[in-house]
Amino acid sequence: MALLLVLPLALTPLAAAVSAPAPAPDDAEAAAQVAAIAAEQPEENTPIIVIGMAQAAERDGKTFEEPDEGPDTIANLANPDPLEGMNRVFFAITQPIDRFILRPVAIVYRTVLPEPVRDGVHNALANIFMTSTLANDMIQLKPARAWQTAKRFVINSTLGVGGLVDVAKRKPFNTPAHSNGFSNTLGVAGAGPGVYLYLPILGPTTIRDLIGMGGDAFTQPLLLDRVSRPQVSVAPNRRPRSFVTEAVSVSTPGAIALVTSGIDTRARAEPELKALKAQSVDFYAALRSTYLQHRAGQIAALKVPPGQAPEVPEFDDPLEDPGAKPVKP
Repeated sequence: MALLLVLPLALTPLAAAVSAPAPAPDDAEAAAQVAAIAAEQPEENTPIIVIGMAQAAERDGKTFEEPDEGPDTIANLANPDPLEGMNRVFFAITQPIDRFILRPVAIVYRTVLPEPVRDGVHNALANIFMTSTLANDMIQLKPARAWQTAKRFVINSTLGVGGLVDVAKRKPFNTPAHSNGFSNTLGVAGAGPGVYLYLPILGPTTIRDLIGMGGDAFTQPLLLDRVSRPQVSVAPNRRPRSFVTEAVSVSTPGAIALVTSGIDTRARAEPELKALKAQSVDFYAALRSTYLQHRAGQIAALKVPPGQAPEVPEFDDPLEDPGAKPVKP
């Protein structure tokens, strides 16, 4: 989890820079129209969805107004990456680490362990950290989701042999999985994502998600014993460990669970990351867009009643960043 947020972050992108198309040289009228559009062109980081919605509204003869209903709307994410310079430096530092260490480990993991074994590991890890999901379901006042999480935990912990087999999603239980965390709780409460960050090893995140990651540590059973005691004596002749020292330490089982979770996450994300990198003009921008839209979609889904589709914008081209510098031939 904390080891590799380089992940997932493999879903449909959220924001991309746009540029006006070039007109045909013999079309004076088209050239004039494009010049007028260029003169009114938004800043470089304006999400493409805003432009697309405006164009659609113009075709339908309607007036377009940018959405401003909440902290995760596209209008409020127009400039999600003010620290792009620093983030790109961290991104450049992380890429060799991922290429020569993290990715090879993930490839070996995928190669050595057959898929049923990997699924068992994934299910067991999800079961271990399910208390975090349950806690946030309850904090968000979603009793149906909380009951679903509790039921899954009991069924998979017993009939599923400690969570190795996801029995709960099968008949007759028909209880599918869902994820939740403290960062989602903050988003539901109205907290915006804040500044986008790309941190070494951790990968893409935001201020809200970084705070949420710390909050989740207090609800994970393997780490709970390491953060719940103010002081712990290590030896008779040594000073007791402070709360801060104890909070940042991780028990051996907790470390194994976190590292294994990171490897499993990286291995499952490999096909999507490979495709994203191969098809995007700017891998950094594509990964940023992917992450931000994925998170905005998760928050939006939690704000609507069960069964109702959240209003999440879609993009014309999820893998291309037209505002990025052209790749040299």
